[in-house]
Amino acid sequence: MTDHKTVLADTVYESLKARIMEQVYAPCERLNIDALALELSVSPTPVREALARLAAERLVTFEAFKGYRVSALLTKTQIAQLMHARRLIEIDAARLAATSMLVADLIAVERLLQRILDESAHIEVRSWSQGYRQFNQLDQQFHETIVSAAGNEFLFNAYRSLNVHVELGRFYRVFGTIEQTQTCKEHAAIVQALRSRQPDRAAAAVERHLHATEERIFRLIENSASSSNPLRSANIRGEQ
Repeated sequence: MTDHKTVLADTVYESLKARIMEQVYAPCERLNIDALALELSVSPTPVREALARLAAERLVTFEAFKGYRVSALLTKTQIAQLMHARRLIEIDAARLAATSMLVADLIAVERLLQRILDESAHIEVRSWSQGYRQFNQLDQQFHETIVSAAGNEFLFNAYRSLNVHVELGRFYRVFGTIEQTQTCKEHAAIVQALRSRQPDRAAAAVERHLHATEERIFRLIENSASSSNPLRSANIRGEQ
């Protein structure tokens, strides 16, 4: 039987994570444990535990004598480094997956592609946050399934440690969504290559997708530079 305290801690963790992803708490905003506990109608203990978990995921940072603060968004240089790390892992993973992935894994990837296509078709008629959040979760599952299918647990753990979709999900929430139609076409090309069991073709499809993703991100950054800053000023939550 699941312990009540564990359930409460998980609930608080999910609530705080959602608020950070949705920019309820802005990047660099200070987080006051007592104020958050009051806001969520819980004691400070599960809030403190949740913040420690979020710090491990790099969503918040902790400074001695200052407490917790929402992590800043990635800089352009950091995004370039993240995408470089993705290429180092995902291109080789796709090559391995094309030759060794189980039929069940291939079916899972194909189903995820269809769900991504369906979500992309409906994203405009839903709230931005609800639509993109679901799209981002499916995209994460799509990429993780391919890396996992490579059959190398160290490669998979390295990929998950990048926290790709959390980092980019926060970025898109501020600067705007990606071009889902083009992304879906790139995903389809990856699936076709995996289905045909052609390692070099699969690796090339992933490389094109990651390069295009990086270009789309940089375009968003450049476009935002000429418009008003969408970020609200950092402030101290719960303090005067």
